[in-house]
Parts: sequence; structure tokens; C-alpha cells
Amino acid sequence: MYDPALAPWRGTTMVGRWGFRRGLELDRSTHEDLLADPEARPAGPSSGEFWLSAVSVVLALLGVAAAGYLVWLVVASDLPPGVRLALAIPALLVLLLVKPSFGRVPKHGVITEREAPQLHRLVREVADAAGTPVPDVICADLSLNAGVARLGWRQRSVLVIGIPLWVMLPRPARLSLLAHELGHLANGDPLRVRRTLLARTFGTRAVMATGGRNPWQRAIRASESLASNVSGTAVLFGMIVNGIVALVNVAGATAQLLVDSVAMPDSRRAEYRADLVARRVGGSAPFLRSSETVLLAGRIWQDLWHQAPRVDAEQLEAMAAEARQRLAADLPLARQLSRRTTDLWSTHPGEDQRMRLIEALPDVDGVLSVDDVRWAGVDTELAPWRRAAHNALLGTRDRF
Repeated sequence: MYDPALAPWRGTTMVGRWGFRRGLELDRSTHEDLLADPEARPAGPSSGEFWLSAVSVVLALLGVAAAGYLVWLVVASDLPPGVRLALAIPALLVLLLVKPSFGRVPKHGVITEREAPQLHRLVREVADAAGTPVPDVICADLSLNAGVARLGWRQRSVLVIGIPLWVMLPRPARLSLLAHELGHLANGDPLRVRRTLLARTFGTRAVMATGGRNPWQRAIRASESLASNVSGTAVLFGMIVNGIVALVNVAGATAQLLVDSVAMPDSRRAEYRADLVARRVGGSAPFLRSSETVLLAGRIWQDLWHQAPRVDAEQLEAMAAEARQRLAADLPLARQLSRRTTDLWSTHPGEDQRMRLIEALPDVDGVLSVDDVRWAGVDTELAPWRRAAHNALLGTRDRF
């Protein structure tokens, strides 16, 4: 059921209600397809990917044309400098909106094989089981998340492990987490996103360049400020400029909604397919435990925040396990909440929908298992990061 108090705000209740309903329909149809053949691979690029790739090419050509136009203004044009500058502004804005972004491979948090041979061995085994090359770089950070991406000019594959989430997860569920992220590499998801990145980010860049959300409120406040400080033509000119900026903002937000309505179905299917890789590699039960932990992660972290002054870094895993068990009664409500807070434009399906897919399939044990001795070796290698997570918990207390 659509709940405007919980569902993401998309500008109007009508749009939000339609997006919520469309997201549920998309999840339902995706479940039907994957339950019919969980091992099926995509036959090829989807229609959404095709159109986004085409839009990205058009935007790239637009950027090339803008760059050529700027070169002509500087080199070949006989116009006065002031006129050149005025004529260059639109081209510069276009370049800012369509400039390529390759990302950067993190310099901090990189875990080398020399520092953590057991972790690298584990990731290698998971990659082999998932059917993908080993990531070029393994990083750690202090987020309640994990991810994989291709970054830099060389498009190196980077696996990022959020240590707070890692500490909260039961050990078998950590294997599921790694398998899910490497499943994205096996399915080619980072490359698909890279091919369509210009189309995916154009509208967002336009919105951010014009001030973000609530453009008309900003335009009204700016006009009122002008009216109280200046008068006459300047006020009218300022109102026109603020109105144009607000219109561009609205156009960018609308374009982004349209793009996301095409892009997010593929993103959601990618998450489901990565979940199936996690189920195959790590097993059904560990996947469900990982999803339950994600649902409770914020509250577990809050619990650890309260206990941090009384424990040391080596006790975080045990404290997280106790908190996870204590909060287990909240899981039905948390699952329902995850359904109500996602819609068509959400990058991930709700955790409840992901769990339902795995629960509807036969239980499997997974093709890979890791004994406690090896997990202890991995924990020893990540001990400095556990201490960093503990310090982060202690540090956040200074803000309250």
C-alpha cells in the first residue's frame, strides 16, 4: 500500500503513487521471470540500456560540439573579447553537464595482498565460484555498505567492504555479501552502468548546478531579497534570471525522473541477479541472514554506539551478534518498511522483495564454505579496521 509518509517524495503525490505501484509491478514480473529460470543470463542489452546508450552518445557528441565551438571562439573568431565570453558561457555549461566522469581508485583504505593474504585468498575463491576475474583492488571503509565499481582511466575493478557492516554480519553471511558484490562483476553490471553514465547523470547534474531541490522556493526568496535591496529594472532582471534557473532545475529533475524510469528497472534486475549468485555461492540461509542484518544495520550500529565506551574493538562482533538477536523481533516490521520506502526510481529493490525471491526458491547450501580457522585469520588481518570502526563509534559521541 502506498504511504506518502514513507514513500520517497517525487514532486507530487500522483507521480509518487504511480512510481510506487509501477515498482511493485516490476518486482512481481522480475520474480516471475527469475523463478521460472534462476540460472538464465540476459540474452543481450535491454531496450532501456539501448536507449540510454543512444542518449549517452548524443550527449557525448553534444560535448564534442561544445568543445569545438569554444575552440572556434578562441582561435578563429574576430568578435570582441566581451562578446566571446558571453557566447562561451552556454558551451561551458554544456561541458560541465556532459563531462566524462571516470571516478578515482581510492588511495586510502586499500588492502594489499601482503597485508591480508587470507582475505585476498577468500575473495579469489568467491570470484572463481561466481565466474568473474578477481577484483583489481580491495578497499575497506567505515560505511554501512559494500560495493563494486570500475574506476579510473583504466577502469580497474574495485571491491569496497564497509567494515561496520562486515562486523555485524554472521561469518557465513559475509561470504554471501562478497558473492553478491562479485556477482555484479560476473553479470557485467559496472560496464553497463559505465556505458550509460552520461544519460544517467545529466539531469542530476543540471539539478545540482541550479541549487538542488525546491527551486521555486529559492527563486521566490531570492526575488524578495532583491526587492528589499534594489529597485526598478534590477529587480525585474533578477526575477527573470531566478525564474529561468528554476525552470532549468525543474526540467533537469523531470529529465532525471524519465531517465531513471528507464534505467532503474535494469538496476533492480541486476540486484536480483547478483542475489542469485550470492545464493548459489554462499547458500540460501546465509543470504537471508545478510539481508536481515542489512535491515537492522542502523539500529545495530546505534546499539554499538551506546556500548562502545564499555567494550574494546575485539568485542564488536560479539556485541553486534547480541544486538542482532535482540532486534530480531523487529524484522517483520523492518521488512514491511523496506517495501514501503522503495519505488520505481529506487536504485535497489526493497530488502523484503529480495528476500522473497530467495525464499521462493529451493534452499541450497552453496558451493563454497569457509571454516572458522580461516575466518579467524581474516579477522586478524582486519583487526586494524575493527579498531578504526570502534574509534568511529567513540568519535561520534562528541557530536551529542
